[in-house]
Amino acid sequence: MQPELASRTRSSDMDRLFCQECGERFDADAATDDGWHYRCPNEDCDGAGIREDLYPVEDVLPSRR
Repeated sequence: MQPELASRTRSSDMDRLFCQECGERFDADAATDDGWHYRCPNEDCDGAGIREDLYPVEDVLPSRR
């Protein structure tokens, strides 16, 4: 039961981004208007750019061994 829960959590994080500047997690759709340019949706943050300041949550989750 536990592995299924963990995999469901991971799959829900597939479409989410993590901002290195402010530490917030958010849906990728909230960070773009055109699908090419991404900015952190937090008004107080200047984070922008995939793999510059914004990373897929799956890339920043601890690896499973």
